[in-house]
Amino acid sequence: MAILDQGLIGTFKGKMGSLVIAKWKNKYVGKSKPKSSSKARTELQLDQQSKFRLVGKFMSGFSSTISFSYQKLTVGTTAMNEAMRYNLNNSISGVYPNYTLNFANIQLSDPLEKREIDGGISPVITASPQRKIKLTWKIDDPQNYEKTKDTDQVYAFLYHPEKKISFASTHPQRSKLTLDFSVPGIFLGEVHAWLFFVSADRKLVSKTEYLGKVTVVA
Repeated sequence: MAILDQGLIGTFKGKMGSLVIAKWKNKYVGKSKPKSSSKARTELQLDQQSKFRLVGKFMSGFSSTISFSYQKLTVGTTAMNEAMRYNLNNSISGVYPNYTLNFANIQLSDPLEKREIDGGISPVITASPQRKIKLTWKIDDPQNYEKTKDTDQVYAFLYHPEKKISFASTHPQRSKLTLDFSVPGIFLGEVHAWLFFVSADRKLVSKTEYLGKVTVVA
C-alpha cells in the first residue's frame, strides 16, 4: 500500500487499471486490485463473512455517530473498525448460518475511562398512537460522574429488525429529562431502542444503554 499525493491528478477515488485508490484516515492510498480466486471458500471463511455482513449492515446505519462515539482507538484503526470489532465479539447469537443480532449487547458508544459521563438514570421509552415515541430519564448524583453536565445531549436510536432500518432522534439537553418525537410510517411495528449521552463539544460520551423493545403504532 502506498500513500498518494492527490495534487498531481486532482482528487480521485476508484480504479486505475490494476491500482485501487481509496481514502483512509484522511489520506489517499493506493494498492493492487485483489486477484479473484477460484478456490471455494472454507466453512470458517463463510462463517466469518456471515458475521461480518450481519454486523456491518447494522452498523452502517450509525456511521456518522460512531465517528465520535467510539473513543477507544488503537493505533492504525478507525472508530468504525472498533465498533465492528466490539459488536462482532459481543453482539451475535446463534450458529452459522443462522446468526442473529443480540440487541441487548449492542454498543453504539465506547467512552475513554477518563471521559465517561453519566448515561441517565432509569430511562423509560414508551409508544403512543400516531407513531409517537416518548423517552424519559433522571439525572444521577453529579459526584458519580464529575464531567457530567446539564448541557449534555441525549442520542436516542431505533432499529426495525424486519426492515433493517434505523432512526435517530433529535438531541435535547440532559436537563430536559424528556424527549418526544414521531417516526415515519415505515417504522410501524416492533423496534429496538438505545440511548447514550454526549457532551456539547462531542468530546465526552456515556456507555450505550439498551432500552428494550417498543411497538410503534399508527
